[in-house]
Amino acid sequence: MVTVLMSLLSGLWSRLSGWAVLAGGLFAVLGIAWLRGRAAGKASWEARRAQVRDKAQRQSGEIRHDVQTDSDAALDRRLDRWMRD
Repeated sequence: MVTVLMSLLSGLWSRLSGWAVLAGGLFAVLGIAWLRGRAAGKASWEARRAQVRDKAQRQSGEIRHDVQTDSDAALDRRLDRWMRD
């Protein structure tokens, strides 16, 4: 009786440990995929922010150049478009 019970328990334990290893492997794979996706998302976000920053700096430089090279009369006309009396 005891041997049969021990046999059943050892068989049950081997099945449970096999499932536990499988579940652990699945969690590990999902965790790695999540971490890699998150890293890729951060890299994409940083690249997009760098593009936006470069575009803003380029536009700022163009506007600054226009303002510095225009005559006073041209600057007054440009300012009149934006100001209300």
